[in-house]
Amino acid sequence: MNTDLSRMKQRNFNPDSVPGEYNFLDTWMTFNGRRWLAGAMAGIFAGLAMVIFGAIICASKGVDVTFPAKVGALPWLGAECLEFGSMKAIVIGLLSHLSLSALLGASYAHFTGVNNPKALFGMGITWGIFSWIFIHNLMARSIPAYRTADLPTGIMFFAWLVFGVSLMSVAVFDRLLAKDA
Repeated sequence: MNTDLSRMKQRNFNPDSVPGEYNFLDTWMTFNGRRWLAGAMAGIFAGLAMVIFGAIICASKGVDVTFPAKVGALPWLGAECLEFGSMKAIVIGLLSHLSLSALLGASYAHFTGVNNPKALFGMGITWGIFSWIFIHNLMARSIPAYRTADLPTGIMFFAWLVFGVSLMSVAVFDRLLAKDA
């Protein structure tokens, strides 16, 4: 019988003793400010990637390319913010979107806790899908202006996947911040 398998069956299994296993509970219970900052930076990067993805889709459909940047302003300014040429809506929308992105990125970094590309990719896909379900389809739809804008759910699914996969950049930001420490 495999010794790793027999160890897993033991009552006091320690995942740190098996290569490739992570003890996420220890990671989740530990405050790591550098990791949270790296996550916030990755979140801002992922938020920008999501907006750029949306702008490319809008350009291909002949829609205002600033539309994705204005979506974040819907709760604050209402549906009028989507009018062409509203610089106030672009600024407020980007600030709102990137603030939420930074918060989601910091949470993602805290809960992943590792820089393993496979783990980050899997969690990025999961994070993107859950964000699409809970943020786009449930929470944001409770805002009348967002519901009125009627954003296409299919395209938003792929936009959230771009966001989730882009969160993998947390490993890069974590390494950059570790060099400065």
